[in-house]
Amino acid sequence: MISIATANIDKVNTKEELLQLLKDYKIILNNQVIDYLESLINLDFSVIRENIDNKSKKALSELEIYKRIAIYNIYNRTINLFTQSNMPLIITGNNEGFESLSISVPIEDRNIKIFDFKYSEQKSLNYKIPDEYKTMKIGSINLYQKIENKELRIQELKRIIEKIEMLYGAQNPYQYSPKKVGESYVKWKIERQKEIEKYQKMLDKIDSHNELTEIDIKEIEIMNKAHDLLLEDFGLTDNSFEDDISISSKQSKNNLKKILVKRQPNITITNNIEYI
Repeated sequence: MISIATANIDKVNTKEELLQLLKDYKIILNNQVIDYLESLINLDFSVIRENIDNKSKKALSELEIYKRIAIYNIYNRTINLFTQSNMPLIITGNNEGFESLSISVPIEDRNIKIFDFKYSEQKSLNYKIPDEYKTMKIGSINLYQKIENKELRIQELKRIIEKIEMLYGAQNPYQYSPKKVGESYVKWKIERQKEIEKYQKMLDKIDSHNELTEIDIKEIEIMNKAHDLLLEDFGLTDNSFEDDISISSKQSKNNLKKILVKRQPNITITNNIEYI
């Protein structure tokens, strides 16, 4: 029986469904491409791997069959990869009513996210798009990494302290008028106090974390083990990722977080790094 939560989602195709769909493409695709697609369906290797050149991948990514095979390959190879790792897993995906795959590892009272893949055909609310429209975007993958770095922690402490000092020393640009309720002078003071409290909480959090706990150490080990497994499976290294200007411009100047990106035709792989 299909639950209400999963009835209307676009589930990942089964192996049998994809092999049947592929038959219709055999008249337009050569044997080499068919063999490649069948290998992806058989989960022989990850679709992220550069087993074919980028030009061929770009051409294939225009086909609906390739998109569905790629989603199937990423979804199922990742589940198999972590199932074989013997980690305690929390897997959230199609069975829970989501057009995505999210994998976490429980540690004490924490759930540590190690992988996230979204393939949903979400349509923008800002544009009127026909219901039959289908994007060729395969989806977006998020990887997670945690690294101990005392030097960066000191830099972040210094930055926050300087920010708090600047806020305390800032002069109110508005004139006080007791006749006006809720006027700019008072609003500025309230907003400044909120900013001070925000940065003070950040300072307290970092300042109280001088030494790693046993849970911190275990979390770092698990996240980095998962990260290394995924990179090996994808055929990538840390050097495969680079800064993305569009993302960096939106980021805060937090020295303890870094976001790097690897782009392939119709798929983005983001490496989320947190320093502790």
